[in-house]
Amino acid sequence: MKELILIRHGEAEHLLSGVVGGWTDTKLTELGRAQAKCTGQKLAEWLSDAAVRLYCSDLSRAKETAQIIGRALGSEPVPGEDLRELNNGIAANLTAGEADKVRNPITEPVIDWVPYPEAESWRMMYARLSAFMDKFKNDTSDDVILLVSHSNAMISLIHYWLEFPPDMFKVSFDIEPCSITRLRINKWGERTIAKLNDTSHLNHAFVSFC
Repeated sequence: MKELILIRHGEAEHLLSGVVGGWTDTKLTELGRAQAKCTGQKLAEWLSDAAVRLYCSDLSRAKETAQIIGRALGSEPVPGEDLRELNNGIAANLTAGEADKVRNPITEPVIDWVPYPEAESWRMMYARLSAFMDKFKNDTSDDVILLVSHSNAMISLIHYWLEFPPDMFKVSFDIEPCSITRLRINKWGERTIAKLNDTSHLNHAFVSFC
């Protein structure tokens, strides 16, 4: 694998309603679908000569984003639970205020803190995503791997790509809806971030909904 592209899902209903994200399963808004369409168009320009394998979280907002992008690329997305957001356990489908009431006290080390009952820690999410990425370790094809996922999951995937040790989990990145993060191996064999949280292709979406 020489190139990995990460896409966050488009604007989703819970981002406007005050409901927490995580494993809450909400659909895209009208703007979110327009964002996905613009993202697909931009990727089709970039990857016109590339073989693309498209994977996505099985949560509705990511799967719908991937389907819209997939139509632009002529690629059928493969959904799976492994690419879901950080599991927020019983806080799923709650408002932020309701979630605060069931939040577990912070424990040390924070990387192992499980914020809600039945949830997962950052280390657990990282292990889940790492296991997914390890499937491509011996892949010698020149295919571009494109993953449609969620903000915390994408941060963890960037850590995996850069081979950060676990104690660097507090290093974070801004990841906006339908942003593109492009990770490459350069000519010296170094893992690089070619683009991070790129939303320049979305300007048109806010004006005319593509």
